[in-house]
Amino acid sequence: MATSSSQSEFDRTGSRTAVERRGNTRRTTHAVFTARLDDAQVMGGGRDISRGGAYFVTSDEIKLEVTFTANGREVRAPAKVVRMEALAPGTLGIAVQFERRLHEQELP
Repeated sequence: MATSSSQSEFDRTGSRTAVERRGNTRRTTHAVFTARLDDAQVMGGGRDISRGGAYFVTSDEIKLEVTFTANGREVRAPAKVVRMEALAPGTLGIAVQFERRLHEQELP
C-alpha cells in the first residue's frame, strides 16, 4: 500500500501502520474497461439523506462482467465491485475483484 510522504508507514513505537492485504501484484494499465451489470439490485440500510443524494450501506454483492483488450484479444471476466470512491465531481474510481485469477497473457 502506498503511503504519502507526509504520512508515515510506522507509528511512534516503530510498529508498521500500513498492512498490505492484496494477494496479487498490481501493475499500471491504460486499458479501456467496459463493465456490464446484469439487472443488479442491492438493498441496504440508509445512513443519511439530503435533497441532493443519499448514503446507504449494503452487504449485497454487486456482480458484473468486465471486458478489456489484452495483447490484441478481448478478455471477459466475471467480477464483483469491492470499492467505489468519488475522485472528483462526476468521476468515480471502481475496484473490482475477478471471480477467477487471470492468466498472465490475459493482462494488458
